[in-house]
Amino acid sequence: MKCFNCAADTNHKKYEIPICHSCETGLKLFTDDTIMRQKKEYKCSEKYSSYQDEIAHRIILLENDYLKKKIKLLHVLERLANFKG
Repeated sequence: MKCFNCAADTNHKKYEIPICHSCETGLKLFTDDTIMRQKKEYKCSEKYSSYQDEIAHRIILLENDYLKKKIKLLHVLERLANFKG
């Protein structure tokens, strides 16, 4: 399989997403210490009762934004195909 980012051959997946070691390192993922510190420092709000809730909601927002952009681009491709001829 190919790395989603650089298309290098890889057998490694992170959260079911193919990614090579070099690209994973380039993501600069948070260390466990950083995550625990952020969790301890997190202040609950009316919207989020915990750090985990906020992170989960951010993922939903990110996925929704991705889908909106994908629909727009697919629409452009569809329209361009109609202009041919």
